[in-house]
This record gives sequence, structure tokens and C-alpha cells, in this order.
Amino acid sequence: MLTSPSPKSGVQRKLQIVALMLFTLTYSVCGSIRYGFLVDAFSRRNLTGKLFGALESSLFIGFVFMYLVGGTEFAMRKINNFRTLFVLNLLGHAGLTLATGLVYHIQDNYVLMVVSIVIRVLQGVFAFSSCLLPVDFAHAVFPDQFDFVNGLGLVGNFVGHGVAESIGCLLYDRFGYVAPFLFSSGLTSSVACFMLVVMPTSRTFLSQEMAVILETAPKKRNSKLSKMLVFPMISTMLINANYGVFQVSLTPFLHEEFGKSITYGGTVLIFASLGMAIGSLVGGAALQRKILNHYTLMILGAVLVLIGLMLTFPPEFITPVYKLAPYLAFAGTLLAGIGDPVITVSTLRALYTLQEERMGRPSPALVTRITGIWLVGYCAFYFCGPFIGGFLNDYFSYSNSALILAGLCVISATISLTMRLIGSKTCNSDEKKPLLENYSPNSSYEYDNASNLTSRKD
Repeated sequence: MLTSPSPKSGVQRKLQIVALMLFTLTYSVCGSIRYGFLVDAFSRRNLTGKLFGALESSLFIGFVFMYLVGGTEFAMRKINNFRTLFVLNLLGHAGLTLATGLVYHIQDNYVLMVVSIVIRVLQGVFAFSSCLLPVDFAHAVFPDQFDFVNGLGLVGNFVGHGVAESIGCLLYDRFGYVAPFLFSSGLTSSVACFMLVVMPTSRTFLSQEMAVILETAPKKRNSKLSKMLVFPMISTMLINANYGVFQVSLTPFLHEEFGKSITYGGTVLIFASLGMAIGSLVGGAALQRKILNHYTLMILGAVLVLIGLMLTFPPEFITPVYKLAPYLAFAGTLLAGIGDPVITVSTLRALYTLQEERMGRPSPALVTRITGIWLVGYCAFYFCGPFIGGFLNDYFSYSNSALILAGLCVISATISLTMRLIGSKTCNSDEKKPLLENYSPNSSYEYDNASNLTSRKD
């Protein structure tokens, strides 16, 4: 009999969700704590901004590599123990972030860059696992609350991004280059100890037993990905570039156009992180409670980002509004911050549901593969955002660049609306069974004579 683990008590469930949020927060801190001061530190070593861009982009190499080789899936099949997987992942982050601080003492700039890029690629390897593990955990342990728990995991991720840069700059100014990395490494190690106590030793969703059952069954349409998945992915990727553009454009826009300090711009960006935390929570809850359809939420997310862009970078020809940009930017970044995770968390649900509608109920292995595609697509444009923002700023004004991005938001909303109108079934229908219902707790699985997966309650 195959059973999916379920927390034994309400207290245990809450502790595991807290641990999950701390996990996403700490790996986010490890990856982001350097952003606020790394340019300054590199300039002191006479390293150019192009080298900084190459270094940060190398993170995505490790990310894509893990997806292509299926490294995380292999680990989940072989280790098949959530507690061990989470702890090993955090210890990897702790060691690599500490190494990032220590290698700065290498005197030769060429050797420093080579070693730093290698470390950053390895951080990308662990980053992919850090993104995929929480989703697998939510599927396995909280299948009936997946959307909400997944949203809570994203809250930790975005809060980590918001606080890491501020803490990193503070520690860098007061104690030097290594201090921020010592802090993030110590924090990550502490959370690893907490997870060692709290997290279950239960099987992963992509467990060997589940895979065997599905692999021995007759292979039908659910063994392939639907080509329609590309449309939700395009919709969300067009939106995900905006946060990187905000990072690049907001502070110089307020400084050059209105004389505001760099600190003022950094304060405004905090509202973007606050909005992302709110959007993750609200988006996950709305999906879980079936308040809105996933495509409707994707449209809503695109509209919020569109409004946020126009408030933050008002068109110059609307002079009265343009003059208020330094103050409207707080509301604009908040709304854009809310919209980004709303469309992100809804896209994952849209991909799962669309695959089921078009190709049949997906296996755990296929669900994991879809999740990997979602992660790569999201992070690709997240990392490309700063480059897109810099390119636009070289040829257009800040306001005109925002208008171009607003056009991307309109295209994103149009794609989502089209997908909603062409007759795709809603996951919120009372007649529709929950996705992956056959993998719910306390169920055993078998294929009937018609080669369909059925569930028999114990």
C-alpha cells in the first residue's frame, strides 16, 4: 500500500509551514545579500560592471543545468527523505555563501573572478533544488492545501529578497565585505538545525514507489507535455522581467529626474518586496479558496503590474502626474509587487490544470517536470530583467521604457484572457475534481481494466 504522509497534528502542520517559509527565506537571503554592495566592492578591486553582470548571470547556468540533467529529481528519488533533502540543501547554501565572502581575499583579480563564477554556478545548482523542493513538499504533505502552502513558501522567498539587501549593506558598511556572508551562512545553518527537528522524514512526492506504479501502467497521453503550456509561460515571463527593470531603473530615475537620494530609491523598493509578500499570500489563498479562476488571477496580476508601472514612471506628457512620481512610486511599486507573484503562483496552477485537460492526469514525474519548466521560465526573465532595463534606458527615457513594458503587460493579459475564453476548463468548477486527487493522503493506487488511474480509500 502506498500512502502519502500527512502531519499528525495542527501544531506540527504549522511548524512545518513555518520551517518551509524559513527555508525559502534563508536561501533567498543567501542569494540576494550581496546585491546592494557587490558593485562597490568590485569597483574597489578595479573590476568592471560587465564582469559583475557575467558573475550574476552565471547563477542561471547552474539553474538550467540542474533542470536539464534532472539532478534534483534524481536526489529526490534516491534520498527520498524531506528532512535530509532540506537540511543538505541549506548546508550547501551556507558553505557556498561563506566561500563567496572568503574568496574576496584572493589577490589576483583573474583568479578571484574564475573562482567566484564557479561558486555562483554551484549556487545556481542549489537554487534550483531550493525552488523545486518546497513545491514537491507541498504536493506530498499538503495536497489539499497546495496552492495556499505554495504561496506561503513564496512569501518567505520575497521577504528574503526584500530584507537581504538592506542587511547586507549595513553589515558591509560597518564590518567589511566578509560580514554579510558570515551572517547569511550562520542564519542558514541555524534554520537547517531547526528543520532537522521539525521536518518529517516522509517520502517525496516524486518517490520511487509512485514512479514504479505509474511507469508499469500502460502509457497513454499523460506521458507527454501539452504544447499549450507555452502560452501561460509566455504570459508570466512577460511580467517577470518587470521586477529586474524596477531594480535597475527606479533609483536612477528618482535621482536624476527629481534629485532624490539613493537611500530614498532603496526605501521605495522595499514596498515592492512588501507587495510581493502580499501577492504571494493573497494569490495562493485565492486559488485555494477558489475565489477566482487561475487565468482571471493572471489577468489581474498583469493589470496590477501595468498600473504600478504607470504610477512609478508616469508618462512625461501628463505633467501634473509626472511631477508627483516620487510619491506615487510608493503605491506603484507596491501594486507591481503584488501583481508579480499573483500571476506567478497562478501560472503554476494553470500549467497543471492545462496539462490535465489536454493530455490526461499527469504523473508525479510529469508534475515535477512541469514545475521545473515553470521555475526556469520564471527565473530566466527575472535574471534578464536588469539587462532589459539597462538596454531600454540606453535608448529611451525612463517613462518611455515603462510604456514599452506596459505593452508587454497588455500582451500578457491578452494571452491569459484568450486562454480563458477558448473554453479551457476552470479548476474552480464544483464538478471538477482537484488536480492530483489520486495522490491524496491515505489512498492506495491501482489501474483498472480500462488503464485509468483510480483511487481506493483504505
